[in-house]
Amino acid sequence: MSQGLKHTAGTNTSELSRLELIGLTLAANGISTTESAARLGMREEDLENALTGAEQKLGARNRMQAVAAAIQQGLIGIEV
Repeated sequence: MSQGLKHTAGTNTSELSRLELIGLTLAANGISTTESAARLGMREEDLENALTGAEQKLGARNRMQAVAAAIQQGLIGIEV
């Protein structure tokens, strides 16, 4: 993980794995889980598990909230 990660109250962002961050980044850029898994050369189920873990670690109720939280905390970015 980069040194520029920001920490917010109640969320230990240092616990997010590289795969969780990559999965959230792809989701933030509108890439489906199916396509993301194919790009990463992994099973969709494994990526889903990683993203569910990220949601839990970020205290999000769903994927969209997890992506928003990760962007707000400066953990991931989106392409423009």
